[in-house]
Amino acid sequence: MSKTIKIVNYIEFSGEMVLFEALPEEEGNKAAEKILDLMMRQAGYIKSENNKNAGHLLS
Repeated sequence: MSKTIKIVNYIEFSGEMVLFEALPEEEGNKAAEKILDLMMRQAGYIKSENNKNAGHLLS
């Protein structure tokens, strides 16, 4: 017998826990971009507006 696992994502928004899927699209996109930036920084990458240096490793 297999069980289905359901993952529900919440995010703290303005001091309140909100279902990620319930955020307006623009706010959800901003939150997702910030999460991605934080994850990439932990891996040693920084976001750059200059395409020549985009995605470079921190020295």
